[in-house]
Amino acid sequence: MGLNKLKQTALKHSLKGLYAYLEAMEKGLNGDMVLVLSPATLGSSAAAVNTAIGGAATMFTRTVTVSLKTAEDEICTFLNGTFAAAVAKTGTGVIAIADAATVVTLVDGVGTIVIEYTGTWASTDTATLTITGSTKLGYAVADKTSVDTLIV
Repeated sequence: MGLNKLKQTALKHSLKGLYAYLEAMEKGLNGDMVLVLSPATLGSSAAAVNTAIGGAATMFTRTVTVSLKTAEDEICTFLNGTFAAAVAKTGTGVIAIADAATVVTLVDGVGTIVIEYTGTWASTDTATLTITGSTKLGYAVADKTSVDTLIV
């Protein structure tokens, strides 16, 4: 973040909003940052996934929101940056990140990533997105996952 970002924030927020922004930034500068993925877990219907794949779309997609927050659930709006992203699966289905992306870009602490399912999926197959935390502002941020365990 730079001085321009601080000026933009000061101009678009009330003093209360500016104080909250600076308070969250102070927490981040002291290492209070955690990745949050939403949804973290879900259970997509294998039948619905296979129907979407066999239909006009030829794939099933799900969008995961990636946020960098403080331990008190405040979004770290002061941070713009990237985190590495990768997918893994069990079963015979195929999984990929849209546009062959290998990173998710956070703007004002939030980003999204689209996961694409193709092939044939069965109940109990899993599709896992892992966001690698890395180091931000000199502090280690732990990895997080979003796991879809397919159901009947």
